[in-house]
Amino acid sequence: MTRINSLPLVSLLFVNLLCALILTTTSSIAGAQGTSSVTSQTSSNASQTGQTPSSGIQASMENPRNPLVLIDTSQGEIYIELLPEAAPLNVQRFLDLAEAQLPVPGVNGGPDGPRNYYDGLTFHRVISNTLIQAGAPERANRQRPAQTVPDEINARGLGLEQQSVLDASGKPHPWLNIGGADDFKQTVLEPLYREMGIRNDNDLLTRQGDVLQRLQSMNLLQLHELMGYRYDGRLPSRRPGRGSVIMVNRGPGSNDGEFFIALDNTPWLTGTSTVIGRVASGMPVVEQISRNAAASTRIYRIRQTNRPSGE
Repeated sequence: MTRINSLPLVSLLFVNLLCALILTTTSSIAGAQGTSSVTSQTSSNASQTGQTPSSGIQASMENPRNPLVLIDTSQGEIYIELLPEAAPLNVQRFLDLAEAQLPVPGVNGGPDGPRNYYDGLTFHRVISNTLIQAGAPERANRQRPAQTVPDEINARGLGLEQQSVLDASGKPHPWLNIGGADDFKQTVLEPLYREMGIRNDNDLLTRQGDVLQRLQSMNLLQLHELMGYRYDGRLPSRRPGRGSVIMVNRGPGSNDGEFFIALDNTPWLTGTSTVIGRVASGMPVVEQISRNAAASTRIYRIRQTNRPSGE
């Protein structure tokens, strides 16, 4: 008897049945991160710490009490407004790493300690007019923070319970960004089989009807919970879209400090990625970075610019 521990997961009969329902959608652009090459050079043109943002930038903020952060890069300045009400733990992690308030692993095996985590890193992954990604320390001979931060997402506030996994024709919801039958098995069927206690082909053959019924009635919130995501209905979560600052993860609850800025709407990340902020000024710089080669744009520093007096 064949065990269902890895792909292929299902009998040929059931695969054929499911594949007849599935239409290929767009391929994922939020996959594995790229690599970067970082040197220790520091630009003499970098802005000085404590620079005050212009009144125009401050006026563009949704809430002037939110942290306003400067990302000073070799291509220019980007100001982002962080959203602590929407994602308090992840916003605090971002600020702590940027401002050297959190011990992180040492460089080249050196001692752990607080350091400005993002300084000297690059935008190691770029997709033209789609996203720019930073915060991967490995090519700078650094390590990631030991502790991760949970997702902070309000699934019902984003309407995931209203979105069916399959539409009337059997096509997967576009937010799932399913790339074909194998992707469907891994993303949808594996979690469902685990939850239903289906362990082998014999279990599956005797419960095909139950599986199809679950697939036809399941919504995105239910599927993501089967995948391990946990939600907080108290948070005013934001939809990921153009200008969003979004935490990178490698599955549920794995945010550690890596982030990206979106240049386009990214609905397939709804319910699985935490939005921590928005670009308040500097989208032309973001666009230019996205058109440059990966790892060619350096981050000189990331600092909060509107810290309350006395801090």
